[in-house]
Amino acid sequence: MRKSSLLSRMPFESYNMSQMNLVFASRGPVMRSYAASCIDIACKPLVINQSWLYDRHLNTTLMKEKLAELLNEYPTMAGRISGDCIVCNNSGVLWEVSRQQETSVRELMKHTMPEKRFLAEFDNKSALAGRFPLLSVKVTLLKDGTILNVKCSHFCADGSAFYRMMENWASLTRNEGYIRKPVYDDTAVGKVLKALKVYGELALHDTNETSAMMEKEGMYRIKPTVMFPMMWQKFLRIDRRLSSPVFVPYSRIEAVKDDSGQSVGRNAALSAIAVGILKRPMDWTGKDIDIVHTADHRDRIDFIGSDYTGNASFTLRPTTVNADLPAGQMASLIEEDMKRMLEPESENRYFAFYYAMLEKKMPYLPFDINTMWCARPTTFIINNCLKFNIYGVNFGEGVPVFAWPPDFSDPVRFWPAPPQKDGVYLYFTGLFAK
Repeated sequence: MRKSSLLSRMPFESYNMSQMNLVFASRGPVMRSYAASCIDIACKPLVINQSWLYDRHLNTTLMKEKLAELLNEYPTMAGRISGDCIVCNNSGVLWEVSRQQETSVRELMKHTMPEKRFLAEFDNKSALAGRFPLLSVKVTLLKDGTILNVKCSHFCADGSAFYRMMENWASLTRNEGYIRKPVYDDTAVGKVLKALKVYGELALHDTNETSAMMEKEGMYRIKPTVMFPMMWQKFLRIDRRLSSPVFVPYSRIEAVKDDSGQSVGRNAALSAIAVGILKRPMDWTGKDIDIVHTADHRDRIDFIGSDYTGNASFTLRPTTVNADLPAGQMASLIEEDMKRMLEPESENRYFAFYYAMLEKKMPYLPFDINTMWCARPTTFIINNCLKFNIYGVNFGEGVPVFAWPPDFSDPVRFWPAPPQKDGVYLYFTGLFAK
């Protein structure tokens, strides 16, 4: 990270700051700036909104103290946005404690998502303008437990970085120190691109030449006609619909793996199960379905290590399967296709095209968005959150008894079930929620 020449020009005038309870890094202002990558910038409008439910009262005084300590290692969280940078000036994060002693843990576990009264304040428009914190925390003490809600600008972190931060905060509160400290390096992506010959070639081409290369590479042009169904679904808030969790026992996952006839991962098996669940309500009989998975560059691309703190996740090209295939055979095809896409040579080449597409603001995506936002979608994105230690966020009073998924509009989400259950949850959003 570098010192910023923007500090004297930043619009840090108060956003009702006198009415806010802010927490600051305990070591004082850190006068540095973090320059966002194009992957960060693509996530700029999004907010991670995560809630945990505990059957004990958490020690809010200790949590607040350790949050101040945590911010010493996470300076962007206490900073403010300036254009495509985060000025790490320790302007603080929002902290709120409330009491709802008429509400019990058992009541809340029946809700698909927590009510607004349990959610932290987050003004994303003001945050993007540099006038609001990038991290907000609300702890609500219930009759017999606690609900913790944390909202974080996606500009600062992706899922891997966010949940690692939460693990670190919980570990500090248990007086066990950091699990692993974050690494901030706003030169990492530039180093990756500099090492990729194909990116250098893309950088030299004009828009028409780059468009031709994108199409040859298999990228999909975004057609203007997609705007109507997208706006229609957003206007009717169809994209905000969320299903109740669909429980899939581990025994079902293992059965699909066994039926595949080869070694397949949990992601591929669950993808096949998800298609099977959706086949009848979505009228997919006899149809080819495009499944878009997300992956993480960490520890797979040079210069982006496991502790890289920023956005390093990306969507892969779609895997096409016929909805009538048996689950085991479908899982096998998905596994083979994902392995092919994530071979080092393929991933590096894809990274160059993906970044160039974002950098040049080209109307292309790795998948066909037009078949995702139509009345009967046959393309969907899977957000696999099973690798995150969501139920390991223990502040010293025990692990959470429940955790709700973030309210993103990804059509299909794989989400860990509570520890006492022997399986995982599938959540469906938008048109798939029916």
